Amino acid sequence: MISPERLTAAVRERLPLVGPLVPVERSGAWSRAFTASALVDGTEAPVVVRVGSHLDDFAKDALASGWECPQLPVPPAYAIFPVDDEFAMVTGRRYGVFLEDLDASAWGRALPHVFDAVDALRAVPLVAAAPADVDTGGLDLPFDPAIVGVTRPWREWLTDLQDDPSARGGGWAPRLAGSPTGDHSFHAGLEFLHGLVDGVEPPRSFVHSDLLHGNVLAAADGSRIEAIFDWGCLFAGDYLYDIAWLDFWAPWHPGLAAHDVPALARQRFAGSDPQAGLFDVRLRACAVHIGLCHLAYFAFVDNPAQIAATDRRLAQYDGRAGS
Repeated sequence: MISPERLTAAVRERLPLVGPLVPVERSGAWSRAFTASALVDGTEAPVVVRVGSHLDDFAKDALASGWECPQLPVPPAYAIFPVDDEFAMVTGRRYGVFLEDLDASAWGRALPHVFDAVDALRAVPLVAAAPADVDTGGLDLPFDPAIVGVTRPWREWLTDLQDDPSARGGGWAPRLAGSPTGDHSFHAGLEFLHGLVDGVEPPRSFVHSDLLHGNVLAAADGSRIEAIFDWGCLFAGDYLYDIAWLDFWAPWHPGLAAHDVPALARQRFAGSDPQAGLFDVRLRACAVHIGLCHLAYFAFVDNPAQIAATDRRLAQYDGRAGS
């Protein structure tokens, strides 16, 4: 693991730091984060420095930084560079309350702004290229369209859930099979998903696919979204995936659970969605996929309690407990 001293020296080669790097308590699953101040274009500004092994995650962050607009407040990306056998990325820092920590009334004010962000993503061209002002340190960023699924049919992308022990997060299948919950519902859910999306090919757009879990900052009263970051799960799919994400995880977050997210989203997007008649089927397919992926993920991190909780939630979408 890179020492703070080594990381500090590497950052200072790209940006003049003002003061030390301070570890962030709530870092991501695949990277470590630090905060600092740096001189950006001659002005002192707060920044976040993240370090991890997966360059493609940082490449997606750089890509998304070029989409910043009032509805989609993505922090600017300043630099991506190698540090020993890992990579580091420097972005602007933003402040606010994590979206999932809002109470019910604040969530009521925030949801329209979240929908605006999803709508802004729908308008982004499906082109993968980092903004020219991001210092990539000579790295060849992995912008093969395949990394975001642009070249794959939607049904194929959704149902390709095989365990690859050599891939990130791989080796989950035997752990899931050996968990107290077992893997029967995973295989049954995958079979259900195959039938559910047969013949369904929605318009594709970029999807964040992790609009919770410390990746979105909002005003404390929910009156605006302050920042959307950590785009490592970005892919090209049905925009309803981001809506299904909120709906699937709502029971984990009481403030969000107080709202009927699908009903509100159906009302918000009915006039602009050319396949609005398939809204319920598409949302359900996305939710089933989210459940299956997280049975695998929680098996990978050896969390039997979350495997069981995810399995119960999945049952509400895949026919075992009704629709």
